[in-house]
Amino acid sequence: MGNAHDPASRPRRPAGGGSEDAATGEPPAARALVDARALAAVAALSLSTFVQNGFLYPPLEARAPWALAACGLAYAAAFALWALAAHRRRKPLPTTALSAVACAALAAGAALWVAAAAMGYPAVLAAPAVALLSCGRAWAIVVAGLSLTGLRPRGVLVTVAGGVFLSYVAYLALGAVLAALAPVLYALLPVAALAVTAGPVAKSRASLASGPGELAVTNPGSFPGPFNRLFVCIFLFEVGFGLSIEFGADLGAWWAAAVPGAALLAVAAWCARTRSTRREDALFHVSALLVVFGFLMSSAQTALFGSVAQQALAVGAQTFNVLTWVALSIVAARNPAGGVTALGQGFCASNLGATVGVVLGQASSSGDPLAGDVRLLVLALVAAAFVGYVWMGLRGFSFTDAIQGVKPVEEVAPPAPESRTDIEARCERLARAHGLTEREGEVFALLARGRNGAFIQEECRVTRNTAKTHIRHIYQKLGVHTQQELIDLVEGEAADGAA
Repeated sequence: MGNAHDPASRPRRPAGGGSEDAATGEPPAARALVDARALAAVAALSLSTFVQNGFLYPPLEARAPWALAACGLAYAAAFALWALAAHRRRKPLPTTALSAVACAALAAGAALWVAAAAMGYPAVLAAPAVALLSCGRAWAIVVAGLSLTGLRPRGVLVTVAGGVFLSYVAYLALGAVLAALAPVLYALLPVAALAVTAGPVAKSRASLASGPGELAVTNPGSFPGPFNRLFVCIFLFEVGFGLSIEFGADLGAWWAAAVPGAALLAVAAWCARTRSTRREDALFHVSALLVVFGFLMSSAQTALFGSVAQQALAVGAQTFNVLTWVALSIVAARNPAGGVTALGQGFCASNLGATVGVVLGQASSSGDPLAGDVRLLVLALVAAAFVGYVWMGLRGFSFTDAIQGVKPVEEVAPPAPESRTDIEARCERLARAHGLTEREGEVFALLARGRNGAFIQEECRVTRNTAKTHIRHIYQKLGVHTQQELIDLVEGEAADGAA
């Protein structure tokens, strides 16, 4: 029988009631490979993107070329808003209530958009319409991402790729209907996604006791920051997608939808069959090669090679879109308390990148006689930056490792019942051995006694960010990732001393 004070003998479970399997990213074999609700939600949201880029935004862009970039920024801001709201709260965001608010925002936004279109898109109507639609749609995407967290990692890949494939099928079958009812369907598709996922997501998150606002202080390794390399990589890839929109990679012809649709079906089939533990990295490399190839071919002067470039960019962008959904959803599964924040940050980076790509594309496609050279220069610079970052800046980077690097939040077991003096003495020895500063030593002792972030801030009279910085440095110097590992290390020091 294990010793009650032996760290290895203590049961562990993720804080907030999430299952151990969901936190580690290795669900049990009994868990489904494909979730029908999540599949439908991804398909609906992907189809709404086609409606947006194909039918909703072009009339607005024709009247105001800058409007597309403004809409992209508004959409990115909506994701940032949800991420910030979730991160600052001590309790998880209420899924059901906010889903109802999102549906109301989508309905109001659609009504305003219809009115704005009838009046020539005046800013006084178009701006609030975009804001409402962006907030509602962003929340629907976050909830859809959370609905994927119940699947095994391979199942997330199959479900997302399958959902995007179905959106292409729906586009080919219903293109005329989508064009005729674009504003209404643009709002209804996210509502449909919420209708099938909000209930199960709310039920699965009902047991979460804490939001990331409190947990992030003592678990910095569980909550990737906005400038994490995963999010930077997402941003950079989406620049290519934004460029592909401006350079004509649209769905104007049936084959323009059939080719990437078939590619996504192939991705879903491969994901369903493969047993590779590096699936995410394989998709990353394929999408990178396709995007680079598309960049190099996009300056072609013939229609045939121009179409090849467009399809390469489209398939590469959609493959990476699948990877983005998968990476963010698995991160959310590993750390349920920070799921909304991770999804919001990741999709914010995605939309910021796409917006930058649109702006670059607009700047290089003017009617100036030098437009061809400018376009070629922009493509060359973006391709150079892309290749340089992927093969040099991301040297050693792995999507799979980045996902696994997000440490599940553990519920902290109370330290062994020992005197405060004994704990502090051991902490002092460890602090000297690992080069902790005086202030870090103070915070270390509080962490070893099981104190939370709020207590540390008050006791040491420091801000939340300062406390997070100290704790991050302490973990790095001690070679631990969570507060529980730190407590185990201190208790191990006691055993070593006794020996």
